[in-house]
Amino acid sequence: MNVDKLTLKKIFDTTERLEAPLFQRPYVWTKEDNWQPLWEAIQTVAERRIVQASIRPHFLGTIVLDQIRVPTGKISARQIIDGQQRLTTLQLALAAARDLSRLYGQEQYGRAFAKLTDNDVPLSDCVDEIFKVWPTNADREDFRQVMKSTCPAKVRKLPHSDPNDAWLIPDAYLFFSDCFMEWLGNPQSKGFAARLDALHTTLRDDLQVVVIDLEEKDDAQEIFETLNALGTPLLPADLVKNFLFHLADGQQHDIQKLYNQYWVTFDVERSYWRGEKRMGRLKRPRIDVFLYYYVTLMKAEDILVPQVFRAFREFVGQSDGMNAAMHMEQFNSYAGVYRGFDQAAPNSREELFFYRLDQMDTTTVFPLLLEIFKQNNTPELKSDLLQILVDLESFFIRRAVCELTPKNYNRFVVDLIKEARAGNDFSASNIRTLLLKQTAEISRWPDDKEFKEAWLALPFYKRLKRARTRMILEALERELYTEKTEKIDVERSLTVEHLLPQKWAKQWPLTFSKDTPGDEDRAERLRKDSLHKIGNLTLLTKALNPAVSNGPWLKKRQAILQHSALNLNRPFQNIEAWDESAIDQRTEQLFSLATKIWPHP
Repeated sequence: MNVDKLTLKKIFDTTERLEAPLFQRPYVWTKEDNWQPLWEAIQTVAERRIVQASIRPHFLGTIVLDQIRVPTGKISARQIIDGQQRLTTLQLALAAARDLSRLYGQEQYGRAFAKLTDNDVPLSDCVDEIFKVWPTNADREDFRQVMKSTCPAKVRKLPHSDPNDAWLIPDAYLFFSDCFMEWLGNPQSKGFAARLDALHTTLRDDLQVVVIDLEEKDDAQEIFETLNALGTPLLPADLVKNFLFHLADGQQHDIQKLYNQYWVTFDVERSYWRGEKRMGRLKRPRIDVFLYYYVTLMKAEDILVPQVFRAFREFVGQSDGMNAAMHMEQFNSYAGVYRGFDQAAPNSREELFFYRLDQMDTTTVFPLLLEIFKQNNTPELKSDLLQILVDLESFFIRRAVCELTPKNYNRFVVDLIKEARAGNDFSASNIRTLLLKQTAEISRWPDDKEFKEAWLALPFYKRLKRARTRMILEALERELYTEKTEKIDVERSLTVEHLLPQKWAKQWPLTFSKDTPGDEDRAERLRKDSLHKIGNLTLLTKALNPAVSNGPWLKKRQAILQHSALNLNRPFQNIEAWDESAIDQRTEQLFSLATKIWPHP
């Protein structure tokens, strides 16, 4: 490889195009992390030029370029292996300075900046060859429109294809335009000319980049995988994308066609795929979360998150008979399955399943779910799919109520995948069989006897996370619907309320015999045991909850019946006294509902 330290003049003042391959990630630089530090560096050097202080060029990092063979008649081009984010940003900044110069009537500076943004290609039959930098496919339309808009006002009026997505390329242009405008000041002021000249000279001569030009023997893929863009690490999915397309290129596939068929959705819908999704204690880009589940399913191994790209590459290397196109097609297909999890119809059994799974904070089962939905999500297999969801939900909720450990769920799910795959059988009957055969403490499915013992004794409010308790109460409410009752959409923002309040001493005296030794202590222990049971809990709005919290039963009952529409609260109208006996009775009644929602075969 050849290495040289170059100014922007040396990089951009030639008729050449630097192209980002379609398999690189889209533009991700932001104001706080990237644009602001770059502007502060430009401003510092420019102001030193104005006062004629000694100038120290500012180093912008490294870019890596590879040779591209171009047809006769086309301008020379090089492929950007690393540095697309930096080069795109510099072009947007130069374009902002170019357009402001012309806006202020400084045409000579407009032409000077244009020499760094526009190729001189009067005979070219490709209008886009004018651009010295050509970003990856997902950003080309935004880049083209911004670079040709001629002024900030026109950029602000550009249509935004996805309002949910960060509009980074136009925003970068506008950021530098605003910074330059504020720093240059009034065009009629005395110091304006000196400032504009300092800005031009700084951008042209005082920003330096180390350019690594690869030679024919250099491995561009290996270099790409070991480099990150400045301040913004590559996602594992970015590495996967580059790896697959590099592999496809070597296998003589039409990579543009493959991109359009199998990858464009990840770039066009970047607000979804790069949006953050909770995974355990951390949030990660959704495409990386999916990648982790996908690789876990494909390899049937418990993968460490930091090693997911390495594991993917191993999987591809072990996949005999599958070329790059097949891997892309398969990856895209399972990604569609994964996205379907978020698109389940509201209040459908599927949507309820994923909501309850989220409240349980149990995501380890997702690799298995990818295959289950892939094979069973058809009209003729719909009942089988729903049975699997009920069985899995029952498995996890019963274990939570029985306070069985969630540790090693990763290992357990991987083992389920291996066993199901051994017979290529992800049917409802086989998944149920595999769940029922588990006997280890870390994987057994509690039966009704164990479930009931735990249900009757568990202080739900104290021992389960509040979200889990609320979700269980919501499920019980739904189970109370019949053909004769109105179906109410239960707000998922309702709060858990104690019927017998936590601060019970004033309004809820203990009942005990003063003549029986120890009876008062027994009564107090019984109250404490009953206080947090599921039978003493209900759901109320955030406004109603504090209003009735510590009041006496009849007053609390009146307020609940007056304001709450839940079936869960309707039976209170026939209960004149609320005590430990009533709590135990309701706990039993709710258990009979729980076994219908989460049955055990």
